[in-house]
Amino acid sequence: MHITEGTGIPAAAWGDVASVSNISTGSLAKLDPAALDITGFQPSQLGSPRQLKAAFEHISRATEYPSPECDLGEHDLGAKIEIERFIESGEMPAEPERNGVFNLIDGGNATGAESRVDRLKAMLEAGMELLEATKGPGLNLLNIAGHTGMIIALATCLRQYVGYLVENAMREGDAPEASRAWAAVALAMIGPGLTLMGAIRREFSGEASWKSRMGCACLAIAVMGATLGAVLTGAASKLFPAMTGSVVYITARAVAQSFFPLKDNAGSANEAATGVTAAAYGAGQFALAELGKAMPLSGPARAAEGLGYDFGADAIQAGLNALGMVADVATLIACKSWHVLSPQRGLDSVFSDPELQQMALEVRVGVQWPTRTQLADAFVNVAGARLSFGHAVSLFVGAVTALLGDEMGEDTQGHVLNGCFAVMVALLYFPLIFANLKQTNNTYALQETTTS
Repeated sequence: MHITEGTGIPAAAWGDVASVSNISTGSLAKLDPAALDITGFQPSQLGSPRQLKAAFEHISRATEYPSPECDLGEHDLGAKIEIERFIESGEMPAEPERNGVFNLIDGGNATGAESRVDRLKAMLEAGMELLEATKGPGLNLLNIAGHTGMIIALATCLRQYVGYLVENAMREGDAPEASRAWAAVALAMIGPGLTLMGAIRREFSGEASWKSRMGCACLAIAVMGATLGAVLTGAASKLFPAMTGSVVYITARAVAQSFFPLKDNAGSANEAATGVTAAAYGAGQFALAELGKAMPLSGPARAAEGLGYDFGADAIQAGLNALGMVADVATLIACKSWHVLSPQRGLDSVFSDPELQQMALEVRVGVQWPTRTQLADAFVNVAGARLSFGHAVSLFVGAVTALLGDEMGEDTQGHVLNGCFAVMVALLYFPLIFANLKQTNNTYALQETTTS
């Protein structure tokens, strides 16, 4: 370190300060203060208090060295010290306070390792075992996020673009209100029609259950009721572009998931698992709807305001929708595999057999060339239920919007509509899931996951 005369230290004391600053750290450690000759030394010779403060700040900065432990928190630093002490001396920390990695060492009887190398090897093996335990859940979540997120994002962008084109074309063509309303009614009937075809298929194949029958019936009733309400309130004529986009959206999902299915070994959903997932799905959709109010208009809503097409706005909507669907799929699979919500496993679960209860939950993306049966399941049963679900929610919210009119402020009306939307999707989640349940024999293979 070099201190220039610009620091304000008088020349009389400069030589002493400079000589001390050039002494190495090792020499300072061996310096005997009694050997220093301080005869006639006056502190005032070093300068004013402000000059002294500046000099010591320079000295302090010069002697500060970065520590590799400075970024560790208290818990991590304590674990590091315990691990180093165990490797060096073999001392095991106290039971209540020690890090979880020591439990793995105890299980492997490594505490009796005689050499430092043996203890280091045991610690490394325990660390690898600890990381191995987190690999399964991480890989499951990665498969869910990659598969569902990618498909939903691309399908949503396509839905918004098609909806924008349809709304723009109808505005330019000046289509009559009655024609638009009847077109919306025709689209709304596609879902119940496919659901009915799927129910007949399941009856003939022996896969139908009372839950699937009730699910199909509830979805059909919901669509019929919501359609009637939208027609009576005059909202049906405004929903045709959005409903057209939904048909394209569901079709795109069916195509992608036919070739790239997401499979899990958690078994079928029961009432408890579906109820928890439905509540979480409704809450998540409400939060996303509230967040979407701050986002730019996209799809048919943008065309209705006379704005030009904006891919960025559609991409934002796609990201929000993908986030909600990834959370939905992960929640449903976790609930199906959690013993608290599924204490009695169904016959389709690997956990129903005592010999297989130690098998871990596995969620994987498959690649396949779909058979005719798989295509029929995707485009008739699953697509029909999803179309019925989506159209029932859209028509219901449209009817509520028409009934509210201008009786309340825009912000209040937005909160009310988002609340109605969340309640509707949560209620219809039960028939959506149950409509696609199959009555099958005892199998332990990965099965395709069906959600909203």
